[in-house]
Amino acid sequence: MKSSLYILLLLLFTITGYSQKPNIPKGASRIELATALSDSILFDIISFRLESAGFFIDQSDKGKGYLITEYKNMGEAMSIKVIVGFITNTVVFSGQGEAEILGNQYNNVPLANKGSGSGIEKGGFIALNELVKKLSKTIGSSHISYLIAGH
Repeated sequence: MKSSLYILLLLLFTITGYSQKPNIPKGASRIELATALSDSILFDIISFRLESAGFFIDQSDKGKGYLITEYKNMGEAMSIKVIVGFITNTVVFSGQGEAEILGNQYNNVPLANKGSGSGIEKGGFIALNELVKKLSKTIGSSHISYLIAGH
């Protein structure tokens, strides 16, 4: 009887842990994905996964540890460019957005978790965050954290 209670509690904690969404701090402008994989392997995996997700690589240098995609349409008249850096088993994602809103053209807007949910900064950052979460599932054991500009 005790063992079935422990199993039930373990399942409850496991389900609760997976259902919680991480809080993205206001002002976050970069997303870190920390793993145990080498930068070289991460570069290959991330570039392949980005291309599989429909992003074209515009610039990259494996030796210097960076890649930049071309803009990709994310729906709702918004496109994002993904900028990736590889630093000691950690992948740092940031991005830029472009959109036309009410006849006004916005180009090269840095993505960040600020402003309204419908704005390009926040809307683009949310799209970038969803992309990073999908990429993290293909890497295996990894941890996502958020960085605020200037910190």
